[in-house]
Amino acid sequence: MNDRSRTRGGPAGNYLDPASVSPVLNTTLELAATAAGYPVALLHILDDENQHVLAAYGIEGLVGAVTNRQSTTCKEVVDTGRPLVITDASEPGLDPSLTAPLVAAGMRTYVGVPLFSREHTAIGTLCMTDTVGHDIGPEDVQILQKYAKVLEEQLELQRDRTVTTDAYSIEEIVDAMSRDEIRPWFQAIVDPRTRRTHGYEALCRWLHPTDGVLSPARFLPTVRSTDIMLDLDLQVLRQAMAMMLEHDTADEQTVLHANIDGAHLIRPQRIEMLTSVISESDFPTDRLRIELIESATLDDSVAAQAISKLRAIGAQIVIDDVGRGWSSLSRMVTWPIDGFKIDASLTSGLGTRVVDHLLTGLIEHADANDLVVIAEGIETPEQVRSLVALQCPLAQGYHFQVPQPDPRPA
Repeated sequence: MNDRSRTRGGPAGNYLDPASVSPVLNTTLELAATAAGYPVALLHILDDENQHVLAAYGIEGLVGAVTNRQSTTCKEVVDTGRPLVITDASEPGLDPSLTAPLVAAGMRTYVGVPLFSREHTAIGTLCMTDTVGHDIGPEDVQILQKYAKVLEEQLELQRDRTVTTDAYSIEEIVDAMSRDEIRPWFQAIVDPRTRRTHGYEALCRWLHPTDGVLSPARFLPTVRSTDIMLDLDLQVLRQAMAMMLEHDTADEQTVLHANIDGAHLIRPQRIEMLTSVISESDFPTDRLRIELIESATLDDSVAAQAISKLRAIGAQIVIDDVGRGWSSLSRMVTWPIDGFKIDASLTSGLGTRVVDHLLTGLIEHADANDLVVIAEGIETPEQVRSLVALQCPLAQGYHFQVPQPDPRPA
Protein backbone atom coordinates (compact mmCIF):
# COMPACT_ATOMS: atom_id res chain seq x y z
CA MET A 1 0.00 0.00 0.00
CA ASN A 2 1.27 3.45 -0.89
CA ASP A 3 2.65 5.71 1.83
CA ARG A 4 0.70 8.84 1.00
CA SER A 5 2.28 10.82 3.84
CA ARG A 6 5.37 11.92 1.95
CA THR A 7 5.26 15.46 0.60
CA ARG A 8 7.37 17.64 -1.62
CA GLY A 9 6.81 21.28 -2.35
CA GLY A 10 7.40 20.86 -6.07
CA PRO A 11 4.02 19.38 -7.03
CA ALA A 12 2.25 22.11 -5.05
CA GLY A 13 3.43 24.68 -7.56
CA ASN A 14 1.20 23.07 -10.20
CA TYR A 15 -1.87 24.46 -8.42
CA LEU A 16 -0.83 28.04 -7.69
CA ASP A 17 -1.58 29.86 -10.94
CA PRO A 18 -4.00 32.59 -9.77
CA ALA A 19 -5.34 33.11 -13.28
CA SER A 20 -6.71 29.57 -13.40
CA VAL A 21 -8.41 29.39 -10.00
CA SER A 22 -12.02 28.36 -10.52
CA PRO A 23 -14.86 29.99 -8.54
CA VAL A 24 -16.25 26.46 -8.18
CA LEU A 25 -13.67 25.92 -5.44
CA ASN A 26 -15.39 28.58 -3.32
CA THR A 27 -18.77 26.97 -3.93
CA THR A 28 -17.42 23.59 -2.83
CA LEU A 29 -16.00 25.16 0.33
CA GLU A 30 -19.38 26.68 1.13
CA LEU A 31 -21.09 23.30 0.71
CA ALA A 32 -18.46 21.59 2.86
CA ALA A 33 -18.76 24.20 5.61
CA THR A 34 -22.53 23.94 5.61
CA ALA A 35 -22.44 20.14 5.73
CA ALA A 36 -19.93 20.07 8.60
CA GLY A 37 -21.46 22.99 10.52
CA TYR A 38 -18.56 25.47 10.45
CA PRO A 39 -18.63 29.17 9.62
CA VAL A 40 -15.18 29.25 7.97
CA ALA A 41 -13.67 26.93 5.36
CA LEU A 42 -10.29 27.36 3.66
CA LEU A 43 -8.39 25.66 0.87
CA HIS A 44 -4.64 25.97 1.40
CA ILE A 45 -1.79 24.95 -0.89
CA LEU A 46 1.58 24.52 0.83
CA ASP A 47 4.90 24.55 -1.01
CA ASP A 48 8.33 24.16 0.59
CA GLU A 49 8.33 27.70 1.98
CA ASN A 50 4.81 29.11 2.22
CA GLN A 51 1.12 28.48 2.70
CA HIS A 52 -1.15 29.96 0.02
CA VAL A 53 -4.90 30.60 0.42
CA LEU A 54 -6.40 29.38 -2.85
CA ALA A 55 -10.07 29.67 -1.86
CA ALA A 56 -12.02 30.77 1.20
CA TYR A 57 -15.53 30.79 2.62
CA GLY A 58 -16.68 32.84 5.61
CA ILE A 59 -13.75 35.30 5.66
CA GLU A 60 -13.31 38.14 3.19
CA GLY A 61 -9.99 39.15 1.67
CA LEU A 62 -7.97 36.04 2.43
CA VAL A 63 -7.71 34.58 -1.07
CA GLY A 64 -4.15 35.01 -2.31
CA ALA A 65 -2.72 35.51 1.18
CA VAL A 66 0.71 33.95 1.74
CA THR A 67 2.05 32.85 5.14
CA ASN A 68 5.34 31.26 6.11
CA ARG A 69 4.74 27.52 6.14
CA GLN A 70 6.38 26.96 9.51
CA SER A 71 3.97 29.30 11.28
CA THR A 72 0.80 27.49 10.17
CA THR A 73 -1.32 24.73 11.63
CA CYS A 74 -1.87 23.13 8.23
CA LYS A 75 1.79 22.19 7.85
CA GLU A 76 1.19 19.30 10.27
CA VAL A 77 -1.59 17.95 8.03
CA VAL A 78 0.57 18.15 4.90
CA ASP A 79 3.71 16.82 6.58
CA THR A 80 1.92 13.75 7.97
CA GLY A 81 -0.68 13.26 5.25
CA ARG A 82 -3.30 12.71 7.97
CA PRO A 83 -6.25 14.69 9.36
CA LEU A 84 -5.70 16.96 12.36
CA VAL A 85 -8.36 17.82 14.93
CA ILE A 86 -8.07 20.56 17.58
CA THR A 87 -11.33 20.86 19.49
CA ASP A 88 -10.23 23.86 21.57
CA ALA A 89 -6.92 25.66 21.01
CA SER A 90 -7.14 27.26 24.47
CA GLU A 91 -6.80 23.94 26.27
CA PRO A 92 -3.48 23.46 28.11
CA GLY A 93 -1.00 20.84 27.04
CA LEU A 94 -1.45 21.20 23.29
CA ASP A 95 1.47 21.73 20.92
CA PRO A 96 1.89 25.53 20.79
CA SER A 97 3.30 25.38 17.26
CA LEU A 98 -0.12 24.11 16.17
CA THR A 99 -2.39 26.20 18.38
CA ALA A 100 -0.54 29.55 18.22
CA PRO A 101 -1.61 30.30 14.61
CA LEU A 102 -5.24 29.65 15.58
CA VAL A 103 -5.09 31.81 18.68
CA ALA A 104 -3.45 34.62 16.72
CA ALA A 105 -6.33 34.50 14.22
CA GLY A 106 -8.94 34.52 16.99
CA MET A 107 -9.94 30.90 16.37
CA ARG A 108 -10.41 28.12 18.92
CA THR A 109 -11.27 25.04 16.90
CA TYR A 110 -9.67 23.44 13.84
CA VAL A 111 -10.21 20.35 11.71
CA GLY A 112 -8.13 19.84 8.58
CA VAL A 113 -7.75 17.03 6.05
CA PRO A 114 -4.98 16.69 3.44
CA LEU A 115 -5.35 17.27 -0.28
CA PHE A 116 -3.27 15.06 -2.58
CA SER A 117 -1.92 15.69 -6.06
CA ARG A 118 -2.14 13.24 -8.92
CA GLU A 119 1.38 12.21 -7.93
CA HIS A 120 -0.21 11.28 -4.60
CA THR A 121 1.81 13.65 -2.50
CA ALA A 122 0.16 15.95 0.03
CA ILE A 123 0.03 19.48 -1.41
CA GLY A 124 -2.52 21.27 0.76
CA THR A 125 -5.50 21.14 3.09
CA LEU A 126 -9.21 21.57 3.36
CA CYS A 127 -9.72 22.98 6.83
CA MET A 128 -12.55 24.36 8.98
CA THR A 129 -12.20 26.81 11.86
CA ASP A 130 -14.46 28.58 14.34
CA THR A 131 -14.20 31.16 17.13
CA VAL A 132 -15.85 28.73 19.54
CA GLY A 133 -14.95 25.18 20.53
CA HIS A 134 -16.44 22.22 18.68
CA ASP A 135 -16.96 18.60 19.59
CA ILE A 136 -15.42 17.09 16.47
CA GLY A 137 -16.36 13.46 15.83
CA PRO A 138 -15.22 10.96 13.20
CA GLU A 139 -18.27 11.80 11.12
CA ASP A 140 -17.09 15.41 10.76
CA VAL A 141 -13.71 14.23 9.51
CA GLN A 142 -15.33 11.80 7.09
CA ILE A 143 -17.51 14.55 5.66
CA LEU A 144 -14.45 16.72 5.05
CA GLN A 145 -12.56 13.83 3.45
CA LYS A 146 -15.38 13.35 0.96
CA TYR A 147 -15.33 17.04 0.07
CA ALA A 148 -11.53 16.89 -0.13
CA LYS A 149 -11.88 14.29 -2.89
CA VAL A 150 -14.17 16.66 -4.80
CA LEU A 151 -11.66 19.49 -4.39
CA GLU A 152 -8.83 17.25 -5.60
CA GLU A 153 -10.79 16.52 -8.78
CA GLN A 154 -11.40 20.23 -9.30
CA LEU A 155 -7.74 21.06 -8.69
CA GLU A 156 -6.64 18.46 -11.23
CA LEU A 157 -8.97 19.91 -13.86
CA GLN A 158 -7.61 23.34 -13.03
CA ARG A 159 -4.05 22.05 -13.32
CA ASP A 160 -4.73 20.47 -16.72
CA ARG A 161 -6.09 23.75 -18.04
CA THR A 162 -2.81 25.45 -17.19
CA VAL A 163 -0.70 22.88 -19.04
CA THR A 164 0.02 24.22 -22.51
CA THR A 165 0.07 21.69 -25.31
CA ASP A 166 3.50 22.93 -26.42
CA ALA A 167 5.16 22.19 -23.06
CA TYR A 168 6.81 19.32 -24.93
CA SER A 169 6.98 19.44 -28.71
CA ILE A 170 5.94 16.64 -31.03
CA GLU A 171 9.60 16.22 -31.99
CA GLU A 172 10.59 15.75 -28.33
CA ILE A 173 7.87 13.15 -27.84
CA VAL A 174 8.81 11.26 -31.01
CA ASP A 175 12.47 11.27 -29.92
CA ALA A 176 11.44 10.00 -26.49
CA MET A 177 9.54 7.13 -28.12
CA SER A 178 12.57 6.23 -30.22
CA ARG A 179 14.72 6.19 -27.07
CA ASP A 180 12.18 3.92 -25.35
CA GLU A 181 11.50 6.55 -22.65
CA ILE A 182 7.71 6.30 -22.96
CA ARG A 183 6.76 3.00 -21.40
CA PRO A 184 3.92 1.19 -19.64
CA TRP A 185 3.67 1.18 -15.87
CA PHE A 186 1.28 -1.26 -14.27
CA GLN A 187 -1.40 -1.02 -11.60
CA ALA A 188 -3.10 -4.11 -10.22
CA ILE A 189 -6.84 -4.68 -10.57
CA VAL A 190 -8.06 -6.64 -7.56
CA ASP A 191 -11.09 -8.24 -5.97
CA PRO A 192 -11.84 -5.83 -3.08
CA ARG A 193 -13.28 -8.70 -1.04
CA THR A 194 -10.23 -10.99 -1.21
CA ARG A 195 -7.47 -8.60 -2.41
CA ARG A 196 -6.60 -11.18 -5.06
CA THR A 197 -5.03 -9.66 -8.19
CA HIS A 198 -7.10 -10.34 -11.31
CA GLY A 199 -5.17 -8.24 -13.81
CA TYR A 200 -3.20 -5.09 -14.52
CA GLU A 201 -3.80 -1.82 -16.31
CA ALA A 202 -0.89 -0.57 -18.41
CA LEU A 203 -0.55 3.15 -17.71
CA CYS A 204 1.55 5.32 -20.02
CA ARG A 205 4.52 7.09 -18.42
CA TRP A 206 7.37 9.17 -19.86
CA LEU A 207 10.63 8.49 -18.02
CA HIS A 208 12.02 11.93 -18.83
CA PRO A 209 15.79 12.20 -18.32
CA THR A 210 15.56 15.56 -16.51
CA ASP A 211 11.89 16.10 -15.55
CA GLY A 212 11.31 12.71 -13.94
CA VAL A 213 8.32 10.42 -14.41
CA LEU A 214 5.65 12.32 -16.36
CA SER A 215 1.97 11.40 -16.36
CA PRO A 216 0.06 11.36 -19.70
CA ALA A 217 -1.54 14.73 -18.94
CA ARG A 218 1.89 16.33 -19.33
CA PHE A 219 2.50 15.26 -22.93
CA LEU A 220 -0.47 13.49 -24.56
CA PRO A 221 -2.36 16.73 -25.34
CA THR A 222 0.44 17.59 -27.78
CA VAL A 223 -0.08 14.46 -29.89
CA ARG A 224 -3.70 13.51 -29.25
CA SER A 225 -5.00 14.94 -32.53
CA THR A 226 -2.10 13.56 -34.61
CA ASP A 227 -1.11 10.18 -36.01
CA ILE A 228 1.61 10.07 -33.34
CA MET A 229 -1.14 9.16 -30.85
CA LEU A 230 -1.64 5.86 -32.66
CA ASP A 231 2.11 5.19 -32.75
CA LEU A 232 2.32 5.82 -29.02
CA ASP A 233 -0.69 3.64 -28.20
CA LEU A 234 0.68 0.78 -30.30
CA GLN A 235 4.17 1.06 -28.82
CA VAL A 236 2.90 0.96 -25.25
CA LEU A 237 0.56 -1.93 -26.11
CA ARG A 238 3.42 -3.99 -27.63
CA GLN A 239 5.63 -3.37 -24.62
CA ALA A 240 2.85 -4.16 -22.14
CA MET A 241 1.97 -7.47 -23.79
CA ALA A 242 5.63 -8.49 -23.94
CA MET A 243 6.19 -7.57 -20.28
CA MET A 244 3.12 -9.48 -19.19
CA LEU A 245 4.47 -12.58 -20.93
CA GLU A 246 7.84 -12.13 -19.20
CA HIS A 247 6.15 -11.99 -15.80
CA ASP A 248 3.59 -14.70 -16.49
CA THR A 249 2.88 -17.19 -13.73
CA ALA A 250 0.83 -20.34 -13.56
CA ASP A 251 -2.27 -18.17 -13.20
CA GLU A 252 -3.43 -17.97 -16.78
CA GLN A 253 -6.44 -15.85 -15.85
CA THR A 254 -4.44 -12.66 -15.25
CA VAL A 255 -5.59 -10.09 -17.78
CA LEU A 256 -4.02 -6.98 -19.28
CA HIS A 257 -5.93 -3.71 -19.65
CA ALA A 258 -4.48 -1.39 -22.29
CA ASN A 259 -5.71 2.15 -23.05
CA ILE A 260 -6.53 3.09 -26.64
CA ASP A 261 -7.74 6.50 -27.78
CA GLY A 262 -11.36 6.19 -28.88
CA ALA A 263 -10.67 8.35 -31.93
CA HIS A 264 -8.90 5.36 -33.53
CA LEU A 265 -12.24 3.60 -33.89
CA ILE A 266 -13.42 5.70 -36.82
CA ARG A 267 -10.20 5.21 -38.81
CA PRO A 268 -10.28 1.80 -40.56
CA GLN A 269 -6.51 1.78 -41.20
CA ARG A 270 -5.84 2.40 -37.51
CA ILE A 271 -8.05 -0.50 -36.53
CA GLU A 272 -6.19 -2.74 -39.00
CA MET A 273 -2.87 -1.72 -37.45
CA LEU A 274 -4.23 -2.29 -33.97
CA THR A 275 -5.58 -5.75 -34.78
CA SER A 276 -2.26 -6.65 -36.44
CA VAL A 277 -0.26 -5.70 -33.35
CA ILE A 278 -2.58 -7.74 -31.15
CA SER A 279 -2.57 -10.77 -33.46
CA GLU A 280 1.22 -10.75 -33.91
CA SER A 281 1.83 -10.91 -30.17
CA ASP A 282 2.11 -14.21 -28.31
CA PHE A 283 -0.01 -12.73 -25.53
CA PRO A 284 -3.38 -14.54 -25.46
CA THR A 285 -6.03 -12.26 -26.91
CA ASP A 286 -8.66 -13.63 -24.54
CA ARG A 287 -6.64 -12.08 -21.70
CA LEU A 288 -6.51 -8.63 -23.34
CA ARG A 289 -8.99 -5.90 -22.51
CA ILE A 290 -8.87 -2.74 -24.56
CA GLU A 291 -9.95 0.30 -22.53
CA LEU A 292 -11.46 2.93 -24.79
CA ILE A 293 -10.71 6.49 -23.79
CA GLU A 294 -13.86 8.42 -24.62
CA SER A 295 -13.98 10.74 -27.62
CA ALA A 296 -17.03 12.96 -28.07
CA THR A 297 -16.53 13.16 -31.86
CA LEU A 298 -17.09 9.47 -32.54
CA ASP A 299 -19.68 8.20 -34.98
CA ASP A 300 -21.31 5.53 -32.84
CA SER A 301 -22.26 3.19 -35.71
CA VAL A 302 -18.74 3.25 -37.19
CA ALA A 303 -17.21 2.82 -33.73
CA ALA A 304 -19.45 -0.17 -33.03
CA GLN A 305 -18.23 -1.87 -36.23
CA ALA A 306 -14.60 -1.29 -35.21
CA ILE A 307 -15.29 -2.73 -31.75
CA SER A 308 -16.77 -5.83 -33.37
CA LYS A 309 -13.56 -6.31 -35.39
CA LEU A 310 -11.45 -6.15 -32.23
CA ARG A 311 -13.72 -8.60 -30.44
CA ALA A 312 -13.57 -10.93 -33.46
CA ILE A 313 -9.85 -11.55 -32.81
CA GLY A 314 -10.57 -12.35 -29.17
CA ALA A 315 -9.91 -9.02 -27.43
CA GLN A 316 -12.43 -7.67 -24.94
CA ILE A 317 -13.60 -4.05 -25.00
CA VAL A 318 -14.11 -1.95 -21.88
CA ILE A 319 -15.38 1.64 -21.74
CA ASP A 320 -13.21 3.76 -19.47
CA ASP A 321 -14.31 6.56 -17.12
CA VAL A 322 -18.05 5.84 -16.98
CA GLY A 323 -19.59 8.60 -14.90
CA ARG A 324 -17.37 11.41 -16.14
CA GLY A 325 -19.48 12.18 -19.23
CA TRP A 326 -22.97 11.53 -20.57
CA SER A 327 -22.07 9.84 -23.85
CA SER A 328 -20.36 6.89 -22.15
CA LEU A 329 -23.67 5.95 -20.52
CA SER A 330 -25.49 5.72 -23.85
CA ARG A 331 -22.58 3.81 -25.39
CA MET A 332 -22.92 1.18 -22.69
CA VAL A 333 -26.16 0.30 -24.47
CA THR A 334 -25.32 0.93 -28.15
CA TRP A 335 -21.78 -0.50 -28.31
CA PRO A 336 -20.99 -4.26 -28.22
CA ILE A 337 -18.79 -4.01 -25.13
CA ASP A 338 -17.53 -6.49 -22.55
CA GLY A 339 -17.44 -4.17 -19.56
CA PHE A 340 -16.85 -0.72 -18.15
CA LYS A 341 -14.91 1.12 -15.47
CA ILE A 342 -16.56 3.45 -12.96
CA ASP A 343 -14.69 6.76 -12.85
CA ALA A 344 -13.04 8.08 -9.70
CA SER A 345 -15.32 11.12 -9.78
CA LEU A 346 -18.12 8.73 -8.77
CA THR A 347 -16.23 6.39 -6.46
CA SER A 348 -14.96 9.37 -4.46
CA GLY A 349 -18.53 9.62 -3.14
CA LEU A 350 -18.77 6.02 -1.97
CA GLY A 351 -20.57 5.79 1.34
CA THR A 352 -23.14 8.45 0.48
CA ARG A 353 -26.71 7.42 -0.21
CA VAL A 354 -26.89 8.96 -3.70
CA VAL A 355 -23.61 7.53 -4.99
CA ASP A 356 -24.15 4.11 -3.43
CA HIS A 357 -27.59 3.91 -5.04
CA LEU A 358 -26.18 4.86 -8.45
CA LEU A 359 -23.30 2.38 -8.20
CA THR A 360 -25.68 -0.35 -7.11
CA GLY A 361 -27.55 0.15 -10.37
CA LEU A 362 -24.37 0.01 -12.45
CA ILE A 363 -23.09 -3.11 -10.68
CA GLU A 364 -26.45 -4.85 -11.06
CA HIS A 365 -26.51 -3.87 -14.75
CA ALA A 366 -23.08 -5.43 -15.23
CA ASP A 367 -24.07 -8.61 -13.41
CA ALA A 368 -27.32 -8.99 -15.34
CA ASN A 369 -25.57 -8.55 -18.70
CA ASP A 370 -22.40 -10.54 -17.95
CA LEU A 371 -20.18 -7.44 -18.13
CA VAL A 372 -16.91 -6.71 -16.36
CA VAL A 373 -17.22 -3.79 -13.92
CA ILE A 374 -14.25 -2.14 -12.21
CA ALA A 375 -14.34 0.71 -9.70
CA GLU A 376 -11.44 3.13 -10.20
CA GLY A 377 -9.75 5.57 -7.84
CA ILE A 378 -10.06 3.53 -4.64
CA GLU A 379 -7.84 5.11 -2.00
CA THR A 380 -9.33 4.53 1.46
CA PRO A 381 -10.45 1.57 3.61
CA GLU A 382 -13.89 3.18 3.81
CA GLN A 383 -14.25 3.01 0.02
CA VAL A 384 -13.23 -0.64 0.06
CA ARG A 385 -15.84 -1.46 2.70
CA SER A 386 -18.50 0.28 0.63
CA LEU A 387 -17.50 -1.68 -2.49
CA VAL A 388 -17.67 -4.95 -0.59
CA ALA A 389 -21.13 -4.05 0.72
CA LEU A 390 -22.22 -3.19 -2.85
CA GLN A 391 -20.75 -6.50 -4.10
CA CYS A 392 -18.52 -4.79 -6.64
CA PRO A 393 -16.30 -7.57 -8.03
CA LEU A 394 -13.21 -5.60 -9.12
CA ALA A 395 -11.42 -2.39 -8.17
CA GLN A 396 -8.17 -0.52 -8.57
CA GLY A 397 -6.51 2.47 -6.97
CA TYR A 398 -3.67 3.65 -4.81
CA HIS A 399 -5.17 1.92 -1.76
CA PHE A 400 -4.23 -1.37 -3.36
CA GLN A 401 -1.15 -0.46 -5.37
CA VAL A 402 0.88 2.47 -6.68
CA PRO A 403 1.65 2.12 -10.44
CA GLN A 404 4.81 0.07 -10.87
CA PRO A 405 7.31 -0.25 -13.74
CA ASP A 406 6.38 -3.94 -14.08
CA PRO A 407 3.33 -6.12 -13.36
CA ARG A 408 3.41 -7.43 -9.82
CA PRO A 409 0.64 -8.57 -7.45
CA ALA A 410 -0.89 -5.94 -5.17
